[in-house]
Amino acid sequence: MEAEDLKVATFQSHYGAILFKKRVAGEAVLKPVPRSLSSSCGTAVFFTSPFNPETADEYLEAVYKKEGDCWSVIWKR
Repeated sequence: MEAEDLKVATFQSHYGAILFKKRVAGEAVLKPVPRSLSSSCGTAVFFTSPFNPETADEYLEAVYKKEGDCWSVIWKR
């Protein structure tokens, strides 16, 4: 995955992460959530495709984009 396009989605449950991974176009990987972002379910989806807010469901907490060494919020419930 290219670091410049890297995004991470956080969830309230593992189930939500699995559902989101199936809906994301392109490469998507389930990984532990960076603790600086969330401590909810512990599973995040890292992906490089553009984020479409229409893919958000009740399980999605937030989507962040990697900018240098930091994460910036691009969508939040």
